Amino acid sequence: MSQTVYTNYWVNRRANVKKEHGSYLTEEEALQGIKIWWEIHKEKHHNVEKKRTNSGALEISYGDDNYYYRIEKRQTAKPLPSRKYKLRTKGEVEALRFKHQLNDESFLYEELAEPYRDRLMIVMADAKKLRDYVYDIKGRPIKNFTH
Repeated sequence: MSQTVYTNYWVNRRANVKKEHGSYLTEEEALQGIKIWWEIHKEKHHNVEKKRTNSGALEISYGDDNYYYRIEKRQTAKPLPSRKYKLRTKGEVEALRFKHQLNDESFLYEELAEPYRDRLMIVMADAKKLRDYVYDIKGRPIKNFTH
């Protein structure tokens, strides 16, 4: 059975890069994901413009036309990633910190304050993705374990 989803992409025209941020059930959720990403990174954009493309995608520019977000509507037979998350145990957290030699300014998802965890869940919309990163104290991703 097919369902409609809205996927966020960050686009860098200069370097010809298109990075997927997450997929959502509604365009409003996708837009909220972008706004929360900006909050997490302390980005305040006053010149935000939204425009609908001929294909129906929503593009959000925020100053420099070389960088923008794009929300694309698409059909998929796959379910959206789960947002249910079971926190790692204290032992698992300690083992990962040791394995990856994390310093005192780096945190696993479980070590972040709950408001940061909640906002990251909205931004990434995928509980598995949350486990792939190391964060700073404000919940900003600083390192990906899988790359």
